[in-house]
Amino acid sequence: MTEATLLIKKMPADLKDWLVAQAQRNHRSMNKETIHLLEEARSLREKAEQQTRDVQSILAIAQAMHSLPVLDARTMNEVLYDTSGLPQ
Repeated sequence: MTEATLLIKKMPADLKDWLVAQAQRNHRSMNKETIHLLEEARSLREKAEQQTRDVQSILAIAQAMHSLPVLDARTMNEVLYDTSGLPQ
């Protein structure tokens, strides 16, 4: 992995103060805290993107299922249980 330098210009003072406090609280330098926060943000975004893809896949499967013909019109209870309520 190669390393790169990033210069942040015109950072709002309140954001810098917050970053300093976070770094001190976590016993990190400002640089290491910034890297940690960026990695955390990246991870959260990747998880959100994965969830979006999962939801889209589930919707596609549901859509495909709904397009299948109905071969048995009985309800699930009618399939699983007899008239006395016992499993068939």
